[in-house]
Amino acid sequence: MDKMCQKRDVFYIAGYDPRGYRHYYTMFKKNLAAQNVLLKYDYTLSKSQVKDNAYPFWEIQTPHTHTHYTFLSWNDIVKKNWSEGIKDALSDCYSFFRIYTITGLFLKFGKESPHQLITGYYPFFYVLLSLIFTLACAFGSLFYLQNFHIVLGILTFILSLAVLPRIFYKLGKKLAVFWIARICSFCANWEKNSQGELEQRMENFASVIFQKIKENAKDKNYELIVSAHSVGTVLCINVLAKVLRQCEKENLSFKNLKVLTLGECIPLVSYQKRSFEFRKDLEYLGSKNLIWYDFTSIIDGACFAQVDFIRTSGVKAQFSPRYLSAKFHTLYPNKDYKKIKKDKYKAHFLYLFATQIQGVYDFFEFIIGKNKLEEKIK
Repeated sequence: MDKMCQKRDVFYIAGYDPRGYRHYYTMFKKNLAAQNVLLKYDYTLSKSQVKDNAYPFWEIQTPHTHTHYTFLSWNDIVKKNWSEGIKDALSDCYSFFRIYTITGLFLKFGKESPHQLITGYYPFFYVLLSLIFTLACAFGSLFYLQNFHIVLGILTFILSLAVLPRIFYKLGKKLAVFWIARICSFCANWEKNSQGELEQRMENFASVIFQKIKENAKDKNYELIVSAHSVGTVLCINVLAKVLRQCEKENLSFKNLKVLTLGECIPLVSYQKRSFEFRKDLEYLGSKNLIWYDFTSIIDGACFAQVDFIRTSGVKAQFSPRYLSAKFHTLYPNKDYKKIKKDKYKAHFLYLFATQIQGVYDFFEFIIGKNKLEEKIK
């Protein structure tokens, strides 16, 4: 083992997902093994563990690095608010319409990220058109069949209202319609959703991260990476602000802190007029010279690809993250990439997957490879 083995902590914040650390550990294990075929890490991976009611973690050892990977779980909170069923799907679409359409926010989304605007309206129009089709079939069959047999017309009317919504709901799940609606709805109601239990959880996240920074403040061979994906990037803003404020309060350097945001959807919150506290945190972070890399992709419909979410949120800042494209099209053979593009759900999670070709983006190289993060991203 290298005498100067680099020590690294990675704190991962998942998106709006009810699946817990076991699912993410299985995905991590499978994809690390696949990535190892390409990059030959000669690694050992521990089992996922939970000690003393702390957050789940696992460790990755290579001849040159030791990475302690902590899963900052909040899926238990997601489960309590998880939308399921036709009624919830309608409620999510109503939230989207109320917050993003009536207020005119859709115009700003269209200006900054037309692709995201189209994706955002995908569930709304799917539900709206499904509802119109269902009503048209129900009333159409009633008016047509009542000329022959009124009872048959009524039965067909009731059957249409009972069966068609279920068919459209099942089809929507297969087409990954409703997970986009859930993301949009949760972010639309961020001011309410971020209070209470989630607010306390973010405090806990910040406390755990701060303690690690404090413990390793003098270690030149150490780095701490906060990595967040999807809606996790929204939580990350609040968490980072708390960490840095605590560092300043205790006059502690945070030069070992690095940030890696993946598939961010921050504008869903930051563009809302009522998100005063959230924008304050953004502005505060924009006054710090952080090592921060933001990776997105145009094929990921649930992110704001290459959007400067600090500047476009209307806050004053001297600093912005480096906004980079993951360039997924360069990381997979054309045949495989074409399949990936068609699967919008998979495309949103591609940041956490193994690549087949070495390129500018490599999640596993960032978190377990030799050298500091800033030395690996050109």
